[in-house]
Amino acid sequence: MGKAGFLLSLSLLLALPASADSYGLASSQPAVYRTARADFAPYMVSVRENIQKNWHPPDVIQEGHVSVLFQLDRSGRIISSKILESSGNEIFDESALDALKRSEPFGKFPEQSSREVITINYSFDSSLVSTDKMKEYMAQSDRYYYSDKGESLKYINLAINEVCGDERAYFLYEKRSKIKNALGDTKGAEEDLALYRDLKNKVDIKRVHAIKHQAEIENTPFAYFYLAYSYEQIKDYENAIHAINKAIDMTELNNQYKRYRTELVKKYEI
Repeated sequence: MGKAGFLLSLSLLLALPASADSYGLASSQPAVYRTARADFAPYMVSVRENIQKNWHPPDVIQEGHVSVLFQLDRSGRIISSKILESSGNEIFDESALDALKRSEPFGKFPEQSSREVITINYSFDSSLVSTDKMKEYMAQSDRYYYSDKGESLKYINLAINEVCGDERAYFLYEKRSKIKNALGDTKGAEEDLALYRDLKNKVDIKRVHAIKHQAEIENTPFAYFYLAYSYEQIKDYENAIHAINKAIDMTELNNQYKRYRTELVKKYEI
């Protein structure tokens, strides 16, 4: 499970509403709240580091963002957790909740704090974009796409050059194919589309092998859920069903997995 690039951000919610009491915005709040947040500053750093170490964002998703709200008791155990803002992708959302479970317990609250519970708003962001320059070039290409296809092509070429042939950036060739097609370069568009499919297939096969190995080591419901999803991406529904069956067998809270299994069986039978 790779981490081509990801960002974790969090806010600590104390007694005031989240909009007025976000961690890091203490200057405009009463002294009692500023002190409470200051007391928790080192603790929040450790929370961030712990989650960062335990989050494995799905590397089959080019861009993903999910926001999670969770509560901790004084011992650092999770009382509750829920998705506040979904990424729109079930596997990505599940990876965020799984990271919380892996990170528990988070450690005891600071001794000077009398709080019994804290609420944390945490954001998970992931991207296959490997460099800031590549991201900048992609954004420029998208910006020019509707106004100047030539400029759009120039920037997507710069993005491709930036990654120096990294096959994990296969999606760039699909983008360039679309631009070339719009410019009337049908042959060039077809060549890029074929290259995109070839590179994606190679990456997908390597990815599934790595994820299978990881699932066998971790032996957790989410690991096999992710493996099933990865098999689905390469249309290997038989192995996907086998993997989700393992996930179902390992947890009682398996309604989500059962629904997913039903979807896979339908695809397999088509």
